[in-house]
Amino acid sequence: MAWLVLIGITLPSNMTVFIGGAKFIPARIVICLLLIPGLVVLFRKRRMGAPDLFVFAASAWMLGAIAQTDESWSSAGAVVLEFAGGYILARAYFFERPQLETFVQVLKPVTFAIIALAILEHLTKHNIAAALLGMPSTGHEYRYGLLRASSTFPHPILYGTFCTVAGAIFVYSESSSPGRILYGGLCLFGCLLAMSTAPLMAFAIVIAVYYYDRVMSAYHWRWQLMLAGMAAFLVIVFAVANKPVSWLVANMTLDPATGYFRVATWESAFYYINLSPYLGYGFTSYAPSEDFFANASVDAVWLTLSLRFGVPLVMLISLANIASFYRSGPTAGIRRSYEAYMNNVRTGFTLALAMLMFVGFTVHYWNNIWIFWGLCIGIRASLQEEYFKANESLGRKSGGLLAQTAPRFPQMASHPSQGTEGFLS
Repeated sequence: MAWLVLIGITLPSNMTVFIGGAKFIPARIVICLLLIPGLVVLFRKRRMGAPDLFVFAASAWMLGAIAQTDESWSSAGAVVLEFAGGYILARAYFFERPQLETFVQVLKPVTFAIIALAILEHLTKHNIAAALLGMPSTGHEYRYGLLRASSTFPHPILYGTFCTVAGAIFVYSESSSPGRILYGGLCLFGCLLAMSTAPLMAFAIVIAVYYYDRVMSAYHWRWQLMLAGMAAFLVIVFAVANKPVSWLVANMTLDPATGYFRVATWESAFYYINLSPYLGYGFTSYAPSEDFFANASVDAVWLTLSLRFGVPLVMLISLANIASFYRSGPTAGIRRSYEAYMNNVRTGFTLALAMLMFVGFTVHYWNNIWIFWGLCIGIRASLQEEYFKANESLGRKSGGLLAQTAPRFPQMASHPSQGTEGFLS
């Protein structure tokens, strides 16, 4: 199952098959094959929680919004199938520890393969994946004279995003330092091949968070402190700088010119979002042809979703991410008994989701990464449910009091291996 899902996600999305007029990429074929049995498993064996409700509500909102805008049902249906389908497969098939271990073990060679293709792309100046599959190359982008590899993905930033997310998972799932260095370093090298600012910045955040967690593991308030520090930094920048957004762009990007272009795109997009904030514009043109920025590429998943389906969809998808790991109940007295491996995997997938949300401010997700995002949310929600089920079982064995106080899904897990509550774990 893990091989099918991950190979389907990482195969080039321009590999298409038409069935009855409908276009299928490899990942959509995998989803369609596994979706019905996955739904059966989800509704029969999983406990429905807030992440499930938010994902299903987001899917319903997309279909409802498109009915009020244009007639591109095929496009909207593909977007819903990819996101909700990836989520459902994760909730159904990757739940307990053996399944999660298998997923991570399969992710390793898959990641190695796409990075190896990116290396060959740099050496040959040709997209090897496209050549091997007999597909035309879409050309290359360069930055500072260096080729930006895209491997099997539609764009270098999407390839770099995949490497960052995989790196966050490996850094926390590996039990030994050599393993973390090997797979984390491999993913970092993959990000460097993409030559993209946002994935590199996100990977730096992953490494910083990991070492911060190691150093501060004895303090249960470490995550609240980290978030407070981030908020304080932004407050200082916005209070001191004359143009805070421009300052951030100029000082935190590899190519400030692309950053300034994104700032202008955001300003233009906000104007048109305000004209139709609830339902968006569907897949039609939302601005006159003379408005350059409104007709340029909208490089932010949050903006694109708002323009297509309205601001409520952005809120629902944000809540689906947060609900998959947010803590809202007591865990004192039982957290030390749970497995350290599962705790680390929970932290890794939480960090992976945080990076997907962060990089999404600079790029739109479609096809491969859009499905991978839904998959990661589903796995994190499954990890959350599995954690609370295990603790409820432990509570019943330990006595009535613990059974009554055991947290219930969906809530946020703690850091049992360290004996402290955690925000990301």
